[in-house]
Amino acid sequence: MTILALVAIVGGVALYRYYYNSSPVPNNIRHQINYVIFYPKLSKQTVIEKSTFKYSKSLGQVSFIVEYDGQHITFAEEGSPDSFAADPNFYSQFTNSLNGYATFDTVNGTASLTIPTEVKHEVGVMNAKGTLMFAQSTTGNLSENAWKQLFNSLVYVQPN
Repeated sequence: MTILALVAIVGGVALYRYYYNSSPVPNNIRHQINYVIFYPKLSKQTVIEKSTFKYSKSLGQVSFIVEYDGQHITFAEEGSPDSFAADPNFYSQFTNSLNGYATFDTVNGTASLTIPTEVKHEVGVMNAKGTLMFAQSTTGNLSENAWKQLFNSLVYVQPN
């Protein structure tokens, strides 16, 4: 009886770890890209809408939607342009051109909050690990602290 209970517990833990640690990024997308894809770690306040994952070959961009703390955030990610690596000041100039108003360090790198004139919504921007990531709140503004928590919850998956 004890062995059966132990097997059930180990099996339950394995299923839990697989479910919560497996990447939500579809394999067919991971096979088409050559950069990492960031996504928030699942939690009580974070739901990744897996059916929204899309890859635009013409843009070289992956996009998907996350519900974070009741807000819908659209993520759009692409390989970092060479200009970001060639010029250390390029990132700050780029975020300034998007009306950047805050910059902070995260576990993966530096992130910035912007309000681009073209979209008139907050957009979080991060250039890290060869990926340029944009996260746009489409249902309302987040506090700066909420953005920091979201960016610090990001994990990533390597391309296949």
